[in-house]
Amino acid sequence: MRIRMIVITLAGMLLMSGSAMAETQEVLEIDIDGMTCTFCAYGIEKNLGELDGVENVDVSLELKKARVTMKAGESANEKLIREIILDGGFTPKESSRHSKES
Repeated sequence: MRIRMIVITLAGMLLMSGSAMAETQEVLEIDIDGMTCTFCAYGIEKNLGELDGVENVDVSLELKKARVTMKAGESANEKLIREIILDGGFTPKESSRHSKES
C-alpha cells in the first residue's frame, strides 16, 4: 500500500512538472541611430509594441537599442521592425537574435 502511494505521488508530480515546462521566446535586439530624447524612445516602443506576436518592447535611449521580446512560439519579423523604425525617422543598424525561456 505504501509503495502504491509513493508511485501515485511521483506520477502526479511528474505530470505537474510537464505542464510547468518553460517555453522558448525569441528576442530581437536592434541598434538604432537618431534617438535623442525620451519621446523618441517612447514612440518606437509604442509602435513596435503594437505588432502581432510581441510580448514586450524595451527601448533604451542610453544604449540606443530596442529589445523586442516575442510571445512563445512567435517569430520576430525583422524586416517589418526595421520599416517601423525607419518610418519613425530613425536608422536601424545591427541586430541580433537569441532565445530565452519564459
